[in-house]
Amino acid sequence: MLLAGALVLSLVLNGFLLYSRAPATADYEDLQETEADLRLTQRMLARCQSEHQRQDSLLALRPVLPRALTTASAQ
Repeated sequence: MLLAGALVLSLVLNGFLLYSRAPATADYEDLQETEADLRLTQRMLARCQSEHQRQDSLLALRPVLPRALTTASAQ
């Protein structure tokens, strides 16, 4: 859920940055820089998603201990 929120926030922010300027005043170099920032943000987000999925997979592989066993060992 948190990752989905980060994705939406990233897309909204980058969309705002891309379209916040009037087309007549937009400089080609600024547009290229903004697009490069957008690509970097997308790569970072994809890396975070991949790491999150990897962690979820590792947690799913971890054996679940019976509750009685974990309670007895805690005493």
